[in-house]
Amino acid sequence: MATSLAFYGGVNEIGGNKILLEDNGTRVFLDFGMSFRIRNMYYDELLRARGFATIDEYVSFGQLPALRGLYRTDHLRHADTDHELLGKGDERAVDAVLITHGHMDHIGLIPYLRTDIQLVGTELTRRYIQYIEDSKDGLQREYAHWYPAFEYRPSTKTKTTRSEKTKQDRQYMVVGPKKAHTIAGLEFEAYPVDHSLHGACSYIIKSSSGNVAYTGDLRLHGPLESASRDYVKALEKSDVKVLLCEGTHVDKSTEITENELQGNLISKVQRNKGLVLANYAPFDVFRILTLAKAAAACDRKLLVNPSQAYYMSLIEGMPNILLPHRDEIGVLMPRMNWGIWGDKRFDMGLWQSDYDWRFKDSIFSRTDLLTAQEVSKSPEEYLVTCSFYELNLLHDLKPPKGSAYLWSRSMPYDEEGEMDMDRVSNWLTHFGIDKPIEVHCSGHMPGNDIRTLIDTVQPEVVVPIHTKQPELFRDWHEDVRILNYGDVLNV
Repeated sequence: MATSLAFYGGVNEIGGNKILLEDNGTRVFLDFGMSFRIRNMYYDELLRARGFATIDEYVSFGQLPALRGLYRTDHLRHADTDHELLGKGDERAVDAVLITHGHMDHIGLIPYLRTDIQLVGTELTRRYIQYIEDSKDGLQREYAHWYPAFEYRPSTKTKTTRSEKTKQDRQYMVVGPKKAHTIAGLEFEAYPVDHSLHGACSYIIKSSSGNVAYTGDLRLHGPLESASRDYVKALEKSDVKVLLCEGTHVDKSTEITENELQGNLISKVQRNKGLVLANYAPFDVFRILTLAKAAAACDRKLLVNPSQAYYMSLIEGMPNILLPHRDEIGVLMPRMNWGIWGDKRFDMGLWQSDYDWRFKDSIFSRTDLLTAQEVSKSPEEYLVTCSFYELNLLHDLKPPKGSAYLWSRSMPYDEEGEMDMDRVSNWLTHFGIDKPIEVHCSGHMPGNDIRTLIDTVQPEVVVPIHTKQPELFRDWHEDVRILNYGDVLNV
């Protein structure tokens, strides 16, 4: 039986990876991510999918594939007791999802999957989805565990939280590096690679029709460059039939390294005498380490937010983890609903009661917590994390003249992102700060590295994924398949 690959996302767009591989009756998805393109076409902050009908709406718009036996039966039966997407009997559509890493465009739709579908990924990815569970609410947190929905439960005198009473484990297989693993008879290997999130991996799937290589997202110019190059070497020896290759930055020729970025950051910070703020991918720990080093070189200290501090505590001590030492960073505590954190009229217990984070106890035990008021008294001593969603901290930080805002992440690539950038500029102008200073190192390969990878691996077929410019791959290989949503490639 021939091996097939069906593409339900990740083609002719950046992200939304959902590729269904079928081989001798075994069916696995390669990632199961959210398409931001589709989401932004139909929804915004206030217009959201209805909870009871999210799966139906997402299927209608192409966010989810219309496959029977793939989705949670509690949701489907609530929408329609004889829902057309329910499997025959208890038939399950797929055996597993091979996860490359924890970014939402690769895992964001997993909460809608049947709960008996095996999740496969690295231990670091498992810890990242544990962070998601601890920091978010509702269905958007159901990755490591799940909670039966739309069930009638009589009230009791004893209050029991939903999570304590109904929490159930999802199946998660932790894959070790460069080891053979098997799902329902299908053999595959996972290789750690360098990306802008710890725990990223790429795969070699040993199908009956030949080896299928799935890069996920990776780069060859970051701190874990050697890991990515080991994956390329393994591909070179593997006689790859089909290479599913990411091309986010296929149109760029080169990219600076994280070490070069550190030097750039130092020069930018040294030019400013006031407060320096930085916007970057919040869980890119490589970038946190780079910023911490740059801050220290300029006699400043990097301040992260509580969510970042908690995430780093979850992965601290793991092998091959690059983290700043706790003494090299501090935690800026935002004022919450009551706005009393740091107000000496109230005791610490009342300060803490204003926070509803599940991970709050692990933060309150730290000794490096600072308030915005403390930072505002000596702004020249700090480099402060400040994402788009933290801009209202500027009211408390009161940045003085000579302050700067570093933009250390990808620039907007759609209309919504450009609107967000306009809002950022409005905030900065209001507080007397010049436009954002772009200083970034990408988590993706530039075109020259993609070409090197293809030349080295010499696959029979190349399928560009995670890119808006797949046609550029044709300059580097004689058999490039440019596919669309719903297309099936027989291997």
